[in-house]
Amino acid sequence: MKITIIGAGSMGCLYAYLLSGRHDVTLIDSYDKTVSMIAENGITVKEKDSSERTIKINIFKSGQYTEKNDLVILFVKDTSSDAALSENIALAENCKYFLTLQNGLGNDELIGKYIDRRKILVGTTKHNCVTLSPGHIYHSGAGPTVIGSVVGDADAAKEVVSAFSSAGIEAEYSENVMELIWKKLFVNMTINPITALLGTNIGFIAENEYAKALSESLLEEAVRVAECEGLNFDIEQVKADVFKVASYDGTGKASMCQDIEHGRKTEIDFINGAVGRLGKKYGCPTPYHDAITQLIHAKEESTKN
Repeated sequence: MKITIIGAGSMGCLYAYLLSGRHDVTLIDSYDKTVSMIAENGITVKEKDSSERTIKINIFKSGQYTEKNDLVILFVKDTSSDAALSENIALAENCKYFLTLQNGLGNDELIGKYIDRRKILVGTTKHNCVTLSPGHIYHSGAGPTVIGSVVGDADAAKEVVSAFSSAGIEAEYSENVMELIWKKLFVNMTINPITALLGTNIGFIAENEYAKALSESLLEEAVRVAECEGLNFDIEQVKADVFKVASYDGTGKASMCQDIEHGRKTEIDFINGAVGRLGKKYGCPTPYHDAITQLIHAKEESTKN
C-alpha cells in the first residue's frame, strides 16, 4: 500500500516505522524543525529492552504533498485536526481510505465535514510511545490495533487490517465502531488526565490505591453515560482492561502528561470533557469528569511556556 501519515509525533513516527518495512510510507508534519530533523536523521525507535533501530523515511511539510494514496492516517492531536485537514485537504480527498487512530470522541464526525464518510475508518491502538526528540521515540508498550468502518464497510476495514498485519502489526477488525471508540476512551479518560496531574508514568494508576480509586470512579460515570448512548459494558471488565493496559505500559508516559510537561494544550475536551458534554445531554451527572477536566485546564494554565 501507499500510505501517508499526517502527524510526525511519537505515534505517527511509530506507525511510519512499523509500516515502512512492507509499505511505501510518507510522513507529513506542520513543524519545520520536526520535518528537517526527520528528513536528516530518520526515525529512531528505542524499545523496552534498550535496543534501537533507525530508518530513513520520506517527510513533507503539511500542505506540500498531494499525491494519491491508498491510505491516509490522521495522527495529530484532536485539537489540531481541523488545521491538519484544512492544510491537507487535497491529500485527504485523493485517498482510497482515511483512518483516524486518535484519542477522544467525535473525530469521525469532524473528518466527515471534509471528506466522504464512506472513506472513513476509525481505530484504536494499545501501542504507547514517548517522544525523546523529533523523530526519536521510546516504544514503551504494544498491543493490538483494532479498525472499523463508520459506514459498516467491513471489506474496507479488513483490507487495512490485512495491510497492517502484513507489516507485522497485530491488527483486528471490529464491526462495532462506537464500542471500539468507547473502549479506547476508557483507557484515555483515566491514564491520561490522572498521570498528567500527578506527573507519573502510566503504571501508577494500577499501583496506587488513590489513583486507582479515582480511575474507577471515572469509569463508573462513563459506563453510565455510554448506556445512555445505547452501549452496554461490564464495568468490572472495563476496570480490569484499563488496569491491565496501565500495568503493561507501566514504564511509559501518557501523551497528556507529555503535553503538560511541555506546556502544550491537551486533548482533555475531547476525552473527559466529551463525557461531561454527553452526560449533560442525557441528564446523567458526571462530577468526576467535570472536575478532572477543570483541573487539567488549570494545570495547562499553570505550565504555559
